[in-house]
Amino acid sequence: MDIHRRKKIEIVVESGMVPDVVEWLVAHGVKGYTTVPKVSGFGRQGRRQTEEISRVFENTLVIAIAPEETARLILAESVERLRDYAAIVYLSDVEVARPDHF
Repeated sequence: MDIHRRKKIEIVVESGMVPDVVEWLVAHGVKGYTTVPKVSGFGRQGRRQTEEISRVFENTLVIAIAPEETARLILAESVERLRDYAAIVYLSDVEVARPDHF
């Protein structure tokens, strides 16, 4: 079996921004994504908890896999695009068996 290297893009973002993030990824040719709602944690913006009644501070994790060039462009653009939001974007190396899916 052939293995193909790609980059996994993980974006933790305010839940209200998910439609914009998905549109941005698709505009760059990302062929699919997964969302994980109600993620919690602690960082520069303070504690984010899933029990928040108002859902104003609720975060979602968006996961996508893309070629390295695409992933690095998204990471670079994220600095400006998500500057005013509680968000973090990071990349990691992954290997896939079906490169045409990514």
